[in-house]
Amino acid sequence: MVDRTVCATEMKACAYGDCVECRLTTHPTLKSATEEIVQVVQWSTERTGEEERKTITLKNEVQSTESDLVSKFQENLFKFRKHLFNIRWQYSAYRQLRESLQANECLIHIDFSENYSCKYHKEIQSVHFGGSHQQATLHTGVLYTTEQTPLSFCSISSSRRHDPPAIWAHLEPVLEMVKTKCPKVERLHFYSDGPATQYKQKGNFYFLSTEPFRLGFKELTWNFFEASHGKGAPDGIGGTLKRSADRIVRLGEDVPDAITLFKKLKRLESTVELFFVSEEEVEAKTEVPALTPIKGTMRMHQVISVLPGHIKYRDISCFCQRQDGPLDCACFDLKVATVNGVPVTPPNQNEETPWRPAAVDSTHIGGCVIKYDDDVYPGIIMDVEGDSIQVKCMHRNGVNKYFWPRPREDVSWYAEEQLICLIPEPKALNKRSVQLEKLTWKYLENNFM
Repeated sequence: MVDRTVCATEMKACAYGDCVECRLTTHPTLKSATEEIVQVVQWSTERTGEEERKTITLKNEVQSTESDLVSKFQENLFKFRKHLFNIRWQYSAYRQLRESLQANECLIHIDFSENYSCKYHKEIQSVHFGGSHQQATLHTGVLYTTEQTPLSFCSISSSRRHDPPAIWAHLEPVLEMVKTKCPKVERLHFYSDGPATQYKQKGNFYFLSTEPFRLGFKELTWNFFEASHGKGAPDGIGGTLKRSADRIVRLGEDVPDAITLFKKLKRLESTVELFFVSEEEVEAKTEVPALTPIKGTMRMHQVISVLPGHIKYRDISCFCQRQDGPLDCACFDLKVATVNGVPVTPPNQNEETPWRPAAVDSTHIGGCVIKYDDDVYPGIIMDVEGDSIQVKCMHRNGVNKYFWPRPREDVSWYAEEQLICLIPEPKALNKRSVQLEKLTWKYLENNFM
């Protein structure tokens, strides 16, 4: 259905809504929508419990008209264009890269496997039903080069951290192996999924622009599969090793901790290269300078580093000049940033524009203004998850006059892009209404009203 609404399925401009020809194209319907009321089922997030601190997701029946449903469907189909294009493009770029690797290049596909719960061959009741089992972290991957067949690897650790310091503690023995087995390799290409707490965040951007250069590599790209489509060969490696560990337990041996798991798997005749990473090695990488989030982090699918401490990034991966020239071609609006503590997009705190952070995180919880349906709503950021923010909004009842709706609060999740700016606490006019500061009101009035 998406393909019927674009003039070229392989063009980024069509999928991203930048093409003049298909920007407003909708999918044809079998009949004209009416204003008839219909019952539909919809997922919604609600707060419950004492003081409404607990969030639950429910499936509720709601009423809507046929025309409203058709309009919402067409809007969602338009948004789905981008998602579908990213899926196809990233998988295609991955396949082409694997098939055209050069002698100085290495492709490393990585992923964290679900932690393995260590166990004993026989357990007393308090161990079996209690919380006495230790866990082992498994970081799996496949290494592709032109000089050898694909090499599977896994690093095991008793540290349960999955953040950037842990990622690069797990990757260090892998990169040392690359230097030993493939001395010609100077250029690294990483592929992974894009969780905001692990690979796709400022901490990992800092490490990928520093650690490889320290080890002697000259260029690097880190590519992300589209959201919810990051499964691959590393997941099979994790499953194989866990089944092997369970088989060891069934044969009468104990696997009580991560180091024992590593030793017992190491003695098996397996083609998977194993490494052990201690908690001390992970903690040794936790000292990093102050880092600034990069605006649009969740949208990017390729990060490039050809100079220590600097990165370039874009919405989708591109390797068009890789075989004859540099990695950082200017395709698809390539952007430049630094991650060594210097703000990438410093706050614009002049006399005309209120401050909007480059990327929203938990430190920005507080007053804000968001845009929804071509209108603006002051409110308070209550929570931040990835590129979504939860905001409790005020309603307008006059010129620069707002109030908190009662008894039902207006609390919803919004995309980060809908945030206009952060604001100080509004000034009370009376018992019910408040007023925004003059700078903020003037800016909103001139640009959004």
